[in-house]
Amino acid sequence: MQFTFLAALATLVIPVLSKNILLTNDDSFIATNIRATYYALKDAGHDVLMVAPVSQRSGWGGKFDIPYTTTLQTNGEFGYVKAGSPSWGHELDDNHIWYFNGTPASSVAFGLDYVLPTYFENTTIDLVVSGPNEGTNLSPALFTLSGTMGATYNAVYRGIPAVAFSGSNSNNSFYGDFLNDDPKNPSNIYAAKVVEFVDNLFTTQGDNSRVLPVSVGINVNFPPVGDQAQNCDDPNWVLSRLTGSDAYGFKLVLNQTTGLFQTVPTKFIGLANAVNGDVTLPGENTVVNGCSSSVSVFSVDYDAPVALLNEVKPLFGDLFS
Repeated sequence: MQFTFLAALATLVIPVLSKNILLTNDDSFIATNIRATYYALKDAGHDVLMVAPVSQRSGWGGKFDIPYTTTLQTNGEFGYVKAGSPSWGHELDDNHIWYFNGTPASSVAFGLDYVLPTYFENTTIDLVVSGPNEGTNLSPALFTLSGTMGATYNAVYRGIPAVAFSGSNSNNSFYGDFLNDDPKNPSNIYAAKVVEFVDNLFTTQGDNSRVLPVSVGINVNFPPVGDQAQNCDDPNWVLSRLTGSDAYGFKLVLNQTTGLFQTVPTKFIGLANAVNGDVTLPGENTVVNGCSSSVSVFSVDYDAPVALLNEVKPLFGDLFS
């Protein structure tokens, strides 16, 4: 099924299928990538509700942070929403673009638990799209750290299909300065690839009631493209895995010059020891080194496989007797 889907990405001409999409991120609701994707998904015929943090919340993982006051105590990202404004609200000219003074995970909940039932007759969401993040989210180290991923797996917890997208353009940019019609603009290329991906998902869904199985999400990472790359405007799709030989975590190293600690990406045996999924798939880091986008399928069932559980059980001795 996975092979068929990825093959479809390369070969199918996709008809317009209007679906209900909740769009979020961790770079704030005024980041260039999310705005480009919002307009691209709408142009593709989808009904899109954007609900994203009012300020940059990268690195907050799945933390469920909510406003502690009804008004903002400081300006939102780039000063777009001023201190003293409501802690949540929407663009005056578009009530499908909402901000929330919270984390990506709580922004998803705000959209599902408040905005949709209050303003949109509790419309059922077909898919949560998180991102595209400004910066990649590769390997389990970023799976737990990334706010983009936190929004994704919190949606999956609730039984809602979700896909995280992350780009290689780490510029934390304001859409008012950087969103344009330039076909070489990475934000526009990523937006087009998001549409291509989700439209293929909806097409291959067929008569199924869900676009993804329960408890399953997808992590997609894009390589550098457009004016940030050489000859990469339309990266292909490669099925990948989160763990494996090229997966990494972080360790601390003391910088003898500054006297401060710094983080260093490091390969650890616990991540290389793949016990779930297809161990023959390439790792995400390997895939995005070329003009390819990694597509990793994950599950939020974090229990160990039965074989490992049975290996550990004897170590408890008489603890449970």
